[in-house]
Amino acid sequence: MQIIDHQSIIGTENRGNYIAIPELDRLAPSVPQFIQLADLSIVLDKPTAFIYVDGFSTSQSESGINTPSNNKYVPALKSGSSYAMHEWINTFKGRNHLVHANIVSSTCAAGIQAMHEADQLLKYRVVEEVIIIGGERITGDTLRLFGELRIPITCGDGFFYLKLNNEISSNGYVVTDVKWKYKYQTNPFLFTQKTLDTLIPDYLVDFVKLHGTGTKSNIEGEIGLSRIGTPIIYKNTIGHTQGISSLLETCLVLKDENIKGAILVTANGLGGFYGSFTLTK
Repeated sequence: MQIIDHQSIIGTENRGNYIAIPELDRLAPSVPQFIQLADLSIVLDKPTAFIYVDGFSTSQSESGINTPSNNKYVPALKSGSSYAMHEWINTFKGRNHLVHANIVSSTCAAGIQAMHEADQLLKYRVVEEVIIIGGERITGDTLRLFGELRIPITCGDGFFYLKLNNEISSNGYVVTDVKWKYKYQTNPFLFTQKTLDTLIPDYLVDFVKLHGTGTKSNIEGEIGLSRIGTPIIYKNTIGHTQGISSLLETCLVLKDENIKGAILVTANGLGGFYGSFTLTK
């Protein structure tokens, strides 16, 4: 599998407990704003799958809709991710080529679960291309959640787009050894080194893109991973972008000309979700 196109937007304005994309209106629906900011022209011309990445299934609960009769803002309180997915699909040209669509919302490791699904869809020739998109606009609910959980991290807005296929070409970035794991733990905030060590490949890598939340459990758990290559951590500069973090940060790796070779990308999420893949650049 290879990445043949990518795009990302990160927050640039530090507002204390989150890093914002300043162009985003906090009181207006978020997805139409991401559609406008990204300005993507997505044309489907072969059997294609679309995967929409969301950290939590209700994270779009403040996205809202405008009723045609009075243009009044009405919050879409439940299952907002499905609306977000369809809003993106509606921008695609050649939608008759769309043969699979799904939403992945397994917390912070959602992006790598989406990569695993893409790998399976391409491997078994269900489709010829896969598009993965995710957007995160920090809301008051997000900040309250982390405050109540006493997780001392800075959150962040962000957006990413990836296009993948199963060919190998000189202008693509090869993705191999995609792992997706679930390990039940009675403490959903515990990330053990024993489990994270199962993500270590049996070959050498040049860099390791760590999940890097900065929490005590995450730091201790990622010790083994941080020893196998030069560590890369983005959350201290862009904030924690929730479910899209692993693939948004993958886009940042692709943009950085100083990062070359084999890069292990990892993530772990609340509730025992783990994942990794190797990117060759």
